[in-house]
Amino acid sequence: MPFLRLKVGERVEIPEKAYNRLRGQYRASDFLSFLSSKFKGRVLGVTEVDLYEEGLNFVFGEAYCPGRAAVISLARLRPEFYGEGHDEELFRSRALKEAMHELGHAYGLGHCPDSTCVMAFSNSIWDTDHKRDRFCPLCWEELVRRVQG
Repeated sequence: MPFLRLKVGERVEIPEKAYNRLRGQYRASDFLSFLSSKFKGRVLGVTEVDLYEEGLNFVFGEAYCPGRAAVISLARLRPEFYGEGHDEELFRSRALKEAMHELGHAYGLGHCPDSTCVMAFSNSIWDTDHKRDRFCPLCWEELVRRVQG
C-alpha cells in the first residue's frame, strides 16, 4: 500500500521578492517557485499574508498544475476580513476547501463545472462557502487515477 510522508509545521521565511509594495500583497507564483526549490515532493505552503497574481485582485491560493507546489493564504478566509465575527468552524472549513482545491491542481485537476465540487473556481468567498469539502464523483475518479497512475 502506498504511503504519504508528511512534514507539518516547518516555518520558512517569505521570499522578499514576492512582496509588491504598491499592492501591499505578495505574488503567489513567487511562493510556488520558492517552495519548489526548497522542498522535495509535493508541498502545500500555508501563509497568513494576502496573495495575488498578475491580472487578479487576489487569490485564495495557487498551484502548479500539475506540479509539486501549492500555496494557500488564510488572510481572506477569515470571517473577520469581511467584517464578520470570529467563526473558527467557518474559517477551518474554508481553509480545508482551499487546501484541497490547490492540492487537486497540484495533482493535475482543472476547475470543475459543478459549483459544489471542491475543484470549482472560487471568484469570491461566497463561492468557497457554497462548495462542499469533497470532490465530485468525476473529479474524485480522476484524482484517484492520477495518484495511482
